[in-house]
Amino acid sequence: MKKLSPSSILAVISGVAAFISFLLIRKYFGGETADGLAQSLCDAVSESGSCSKVSESSISAIRNVPWLGDLPIALFGFSFYGFVTYLFVRSEKSPENKEGYLLLSFYILLVALVVDLGLFSASVFYIDAICGLCAVTWISTLILVAGTFFQIKDYKDKSLKKAFGIFQLEGLNTYIVVLLFLAAGQIGGKSFHDSLVEGEHTGVAQIQKQLADYEKAQLVSIDLQGSSIQGDPNAPITIVKFADFNCGHCMDTSHILKRVLRDYPGLVKIVYKNFPLDANCNRLVQSPRPDASSCVAASAAICADKQNKFPAVYEGLYRNTENRIAHSPASVLSLAQQEGLDMNQFRACLSSPAVRNQINKEVDDAEKVEIHSTPSLFINNKPIQSGTPKEAFLRALIESLIKKV
Repeated sequence: MKKLSPSSILAVISGVAAFISFLLIRKYFGGETADGLAQSLCDAVSESGSCSKVSESSISAIRNVPWLGDLPIALFGFSFYGFVTYLFVRSEKSPENKEGYLLLSFYILLVALVVDLGLFSASVFYIDAICGLCAVTWISTLILVAGTFFQIKDYKDKSLKKAFGIFQLEGLNTYIVVLLFLAAGQIGGKSFHDSLVEGEHTGVAQIQKQLADYEKAQLVSIDLQGSSIQGDPNAPITIVKFADFNCGHCMDTSHILKRVLRDYPGLVKIVYKNFPLDANCNRLVQSPRPDASSCVAASAAICADKQNKFPAVYEGLYRNTENRIAHSPASVLSLAQQEGLDMNQFRACLSSPAVRNQINKEVDDAEKVEIHSTPSLFINNKPIQSGTPKEAFLRALIESLIKKV
């Protein structure tokens, strides 16, 4: 059996890192609905909920790029590791230029190592969660840097000029390789994602299939007592949303539902139920959030509803999430003051047994309908798949329900 060369071994390692980055793209677009290998590996190498917390964070992607949609940070990792794999393979295929390929690999890997340190710092100090699959790619970068260094350490000419001369040698090939990996990662990551979730290419046929799936879904019973409601209470279409104020996909869904309320006055009402992904107040979740931030936000929303100020505080909480303002007693008090709530009443409410009982009730409601992730939506007592719903599908479903009224 032919022994693998050092460059071939490094190509395998970078190829594995590219594959893991692809799984992270899939996890991003799937959110809590990502299943199969991506979700299984996330759960196996991470603390429960960590991968989801990272993928839902505000720094997990460049969002809403014109024509392209969301560009997950993992997409750039996939393209990078794919390109490095290409360089290692080329170093084996072109012995006369091997030094240049390995030098270029080494220098761009050094840059990647600095980027990975930044991502690690953001995970620890900002997101307060470490995705196990992300950590595997960071370790891969470190191994690749060390492995490449041992190959080039005896080279006499280690200049950047020699390294970047490969671009001149390769011509357009290097740029084409990078663009191909970017396209493959974006298209492939989305195509593996279920079509009910934001990011999937949808058409008339797919929406019809989703409507058919909805019709076949089983009816469930959801107790709406005590939950916050927007829209006409007598509206014939009821959308129930289980959500967490730290959840990025929940934030995206809130924008969609706001447009739905605007465009279907008197026909749709939305019932908001809290399912904080925070063990501090949710017995169904294992990991507590720092400073009980999800629980604090849920309590603030409930207390705002008691003063008929729910819509303003609800939007303000997600605005804080979008602006990376952690939910804390100080932040929700500041928000309440900005929105003109009675502060004495609000303070008393935050720590009251009534609020804790309401959150516990909504968690119990979630358990009865088997909620495990956020956002989870039910429309006229039938579930649609968890995750940010595709707006075109949601509107088509509402239109079909209106015809039955």
